Amino acid sequence: MPRSARLARPHQYYHIYNRGTNHQLIYKDKEDYQKFLNKLKQTTETYDWKIYTYCLLPNHYHLQIKTEKDKLGKIIQSLQTSHAIYFNRKHQHLGPIFQNRFHSVLIQEGEYFLYLSKYIHLNPVKSKLVNNPEDYLYSSYQTYLNHKNTKGIIDTRSIKVLLGKQTKKNIKKYRQFIDSPDKNTDYIYSEKNAKRGIFGTTRFRSQFE
Repeated sequence: MPRSARLARPHQYYHIYNRGTNHQLIYKDKEDYQKFLNKLKQTTETYDWKIYTYCLLPNHYHLQIKTEKDKLGKIIQSLQTSHAIYFNRKHQHLGPIFQNRFHSVLIQEGEYFLYLSKYIHLNPVKSKLVNNPEDYLYSSYQTYLNHKNTKGIIDTRSIKVLLGKQTKKNIKKYRQFIDSPDKNTDYIYSEKNAKRGIFGTTRFRSQFE
C-alpha cells in the first residue's frame, strides 16, 4: 500500500512522534537520552524550525514544533538517523530502531496548541514513570517551570507562546493548567481526536483536507 501524503507546510504547528519497532526501547540509559537531546539541540542550530515542548520516554518520543523554511521530513530524518546509528553501534543492535518514518499531526494554534503541550508534559505520568510531571528529567516541563534551561533546546520566544513571560504568576498558572482536570473536552488532545492527521476545528480541518 502506498504511503499517504504527509501534511508538511511551512509556518504551521505540528505534533511529531514516533515509537520503537515493536515497541522496543530507543533509550536504554541516561547517555541514550542525552545523545538524543544533544542532537535535538543541534537541529535547532542547523535547521529553521521551532521546538515548543518535548518528551522522551523509553520507547517513544513527542515533539511540539513549528515548521519554518526547512522541510520537516529532512529534519526528522536527520534526528532519527543519527540516533539509530548511535544506538545500533552502542548496543550492538541490527536493523531499524524506529517503527516507521514518523507521525505528524497538524495542530491549530491557540487552545488546541496549548492542550497539546499538556498532553506531552503529562505523558510520563500516564506512562507511570513518575507521579508528578515536574519530576521527569527528559521532558521540557522543568524548563517551563524555570527549573533548568535544558541546554537551549527551547528558547524564550517559544516559551512565550504557551506561557507568556516566565513570571511567577504565569508559571503558577501554567502549572495549575497542567495539574487540573480538563473541563473543555473539545480541546483535549489525543491521537484519536486528531482526525486525518489534523487537530482543530472543523473549519480549520477543511482548509487542509
